[in-house]
Amino acid sequence: MYKYIILFFSLVVSINLEAKKIPLSSFAAKAKFKAVKLSPDGQHLAFTFEEGSEVKLGIMEMESKQGVFAFDVGEEREVSEFYWANNKRIVFLSQKITGWLDGERSYPELKAVDIDGKNPKMLHDFQRSDLSVVSLLEDDPKYILVSKRHAADGGTGKLQKLNVENGKMRYQPGAPSTVGGLLSRVVWIQVDHNDEPRVAIEYDPVDKYNFEDDVLYFHTRTTDGDWKLLELPTARKTPPEIRGLGFNKNNDIYYFISNHDLEHEGSMGLFSYNFSDGKITNHFRHPDVDIDGAIYGRNNEVIGVRYEAGYPDYYYLADESVKSEIAFHKSVRAAFPGQVIGIGNYTRDKKMTTVSVSSDKNPGEYYLFNRETNKMTYVASRNPSIDPTLMSKVEPFTLTARDGLKMYGLLTVPNGKELKNLPMVVFPHGGPYGARDRWRWDNRAQMLAHHGYLVLQLDFRGSGGYGKAFEKAGHTFWGTKMQDDITDATLWAIKQGYADKDRVCIHGVSYGGYAAMQAVVREPDLYKCTIPDAGIYEVELQWKKADSFKTNPKARKSYFKIMFGTYEDQALLDSRSPALNLDKVKTPIFLVHGTKDVRVPIDNAYFLEEKLKEKGIMYQTMYKKDGHGFQKVGYRVDLYKAILKFLEKHIGN
Repeated sequence: MYKYIILFFSLVVSINLEAKKIPLSSFAAKAKFKAVKLSPDGQHLAFTFEEGSEVKLGIMEMESKQGVFAFDVGEEREVSEFYWANNKRIVFLSQKITGWLDGERSYPELKAVDIDGKNPKMLHDFQRSDLSVVSLLEDDPKYILVSKRHAADGGTGKLQKLNVENGKMRYQPGAPSTVGGLLSRVVWIQVDHNDEPRVAIEYDPVDKYNFEDDVLYFHTRTTDGDWKLLELPTARKTPPEIRGLGFNKNNDIYYFISNHDLEHEGSMGLFSYNFSDGKITNHFRHPDVDIDGAIYGRNNEVIGVRYEAGYPDYYYLADESVKSEIAFHKSVRAAFPGQVIGIGNYTRDKKMTTVSVSSDKNPGEYYLFNRETNKMTYVASRNPSIDPTLMSKVEPFTLTARDGLKMYGLLTVPNGKELKNLPMVVFPHGGPYGARDRWRWDNRAQMLAHHGYLVLQLDFRGSGGYGKAFEKAGHTFWGTKMQDDITDATLWAIKQGYADKDRVCIHGVSYGGYAAMQAVVREPDLYKCTIPDAGIYEVELQWKKADSFKTNPKARKSYFKIMFGTYEDQALLDSRSPALNLDKVKTPIFLVHGTKDVRVPIDNAYFLEEKLKEKGIMYQTMYKKDGHGFQKVGYRVDLYKAILKFLEKHIGN
C-alpha cells in the first residue's frame, strides 16, 4: 500500500508538470499586437499584428474592444509605421519585408485610409523621392508635415505639407542648406512643440563606397532666426555621432545623444543645447553602453532616457518643469516591478495614453491609462498563449575576453532548475555589426529553456549598443576574434559550474548560423553538436549569389574590408569560410535553411553539404520553402520539434 501511494503521488506530480508544458506552437506564434496608438479622441486603437507572411494594421473600437477593420498590405509586406492623421483617418507606411543586406528594394508606399476601410489613397510611392513624417500637425487635421528628399535636389530634405485626403503637397520654407560635399544632404528635420523647424541633421557620405568616412552635421535655428551649424567640440579626428531626441517643455533647450566629447569612440551620452546662450551640457553617460532613446512626457517633452547595461534602466532629468511627468513614469514602473514599461501616444486632451509592459518572462502587454482618474485597464497581450509564470528568468552577466575586452551577455535559466551543471545551448545573435541581444522575452531562448536547457547569449565584439569603438573592435575579425569571444563565454559558463562541459551545443541564425558552424571548425572538442540556421559557409559564394551589393561592387569591396580586412587575399578569405575548413570537425550537425532566402541563399547550405559528404561528417538537414529564418508558424513548430530531438540525442536533458 505504501509503495502504491508513493507511485500514485509521483504519477500525479508527473502529470501536473506535464500539464504545465507550453506547446511549441505558442513559442512559434506570431505577435497578436506589435505596436499600438490611440486615436486623438481616444475612441479607437490602431495596432499592427502578424498574420501569415504579413504585418497588418488593425483598428479596434475601445469601448467594445471589437475590431473595426484590418488592412491587408500584401504577401511578404509589413506596416512598418502608422499615424493618426485625425480621428477618422490613418496614414501608414507599408513595405516589402527585407533585411538590411538583402540588396532588394523594399518598395515602400505611404497610404491613407478611413478607419472603416473607405477612401483609400496612395499618398506617395517613393519612385522618384523619399519621404519621412516630421509632424502630425494636430491643429490641421487634413495635413501632415513631411520632409521630401528628391534626387533632383541631391536627396536633401525639403519640407512639404501633405494632404492626407488627396496626396497633394505644398512646399513649406524652413529647411537648412547643406554645408558638406557634393553628396551631402539633409536627412532629418525636427520641429518644436509649435511645429517650427528648429533642428536638422545633415549626412555627408564623402565617398559613397566607403562606409567608414561618413560625416554628420548638426544644424540649429532659433524661432525667429536663421539656421546655423552647431560645431560640437571634439578631441579626436574621427567625426562624432549625433542623434536627436527632442525639446524641453519651453522649446528653449534641445536634447541629443552624442560621443563628441570623448577622445575615443565610446558610448553615447545625453547632452542638451540651450538656444538662449548656446551652452552645451553633458547630463549623463553610462561608461559601457549607449543611450537607447528618450522618455517623453504628455506634451512630448523629454523627461529622461533609457539604457540597458544588463538590465534595462532609466535616467531622469533634474528639471523642475518635468517633475510631475517623472513622478508619473516612476509610478507606472512601481505598478509593474521587474518589468520594462513604455508610455505611448496621448489623446488630444492629454488625459489618456497607452502603457506597454514586458520583461524577460512576459512577451508584452498593453494597457489604457486614464491620467484623470489614475486608472489602468488591460487591453491586449502580444502573445496571450504564453503564461509568464512558466517562463524562465534571464540573468545578465559580464565577462572579460582573453584580450581584456569587457563584454555583456545573458543566461536564460530553466524555470525551477539550479544553475549548476546544466546542458547548455550557446545562442549567438545575427547581424553581426550593430545587432545585440536584450533582456527581454526571446521566443527561441525561452523555448529551449522551457525544455531544460541553459541558454547563453553574448554580445561579442562588433555588437551594437556599446559605443562605436566596441562595434569597430569586431571589424576584420569575422570568424576569428569574434568567434574567440563566443568560445571564451562558453568556457566561462563551464568554469563557473553553470554548464556541464560534456553537454554543450551551439545554435544560431544568420551570422549566428555562421558562428555556429565556425565554432566547431575552430573548437572541435568544445561543442557536442551544432545547429547552424541560415548561415554563410563560403564567404565568396555568399556575396556572389546574394542580392546584397549586387549592383554596387565598390560597396561590396568596402564591406569585405570591414568583415575580413581584404577582398583580394584569397587564402585569408578561404580561412574564414567554415565549409573549406572541415578537417578537424567531428561534431554532429543539423543544417537548417530556407529555400527562398535571398539574404543568405541556400547555395551556402548546398555547398556545405557537398563538403560534409566529402569528409564523411555526420549531418542532417531541414530545408523549408521559406525565407531568412522561418516565418511560417508551422515550419517553426517543425523546426523546434527537430531541434529538441537533436539536442536530446546529443546533449540529452
